[in-house]
Amino acid sequence: MSFRDYEMVLKSVADPTRARILKLLEGGEMCVCQLIAVIGLNQSTISKHLFLLKMAGLVKERKEGKWVHYSLDGSNGAPYARKMLQTLRGWLNDDPVVRRDREREALARRLGPATICERGMTLPRGRASACCPAPSEEAVGTK
Repeated sequence: MSFRDYEMVLKSVADPTRARILKLLEGGEMCVCQLIAVIGLNQSTISKHLFLLKMAGLVKERKEGKWVHYSLDGSNGAPYARKMLQTLRGWLNDDPVVRRDREREALARRLGPATICERGMTLPRGRASACCPAPSEEAVGTK
């Protein structure tokens, strides 16, 4: 355990977007496209955040075909990461951004990576559309 390890973990968790990602992953593994859809940032930005979280030992990745799934890690000799993840579970749960993310997370998990990728890494808007797929461009053009 070095100051460098300590610094990497603390800097990673200090960033609000990375903290949001960690809070989402508390609910279990998610594909990159699901994280993009929930948080609303572009793929390169989310990937950079995930890379930094991985380097700090906070998340791990699993590849499945064209999808890359991330989950919380905190193992493999990363004691600062493990302790930070345990502590973070009790933090920010009442924050309005985290609550909103969790609502969107539930929808992203129901839709799954394939549907989200088909939708261009976006989630349906509004409660009525949360249960129904978005109309295709052909259907919209015929009205």
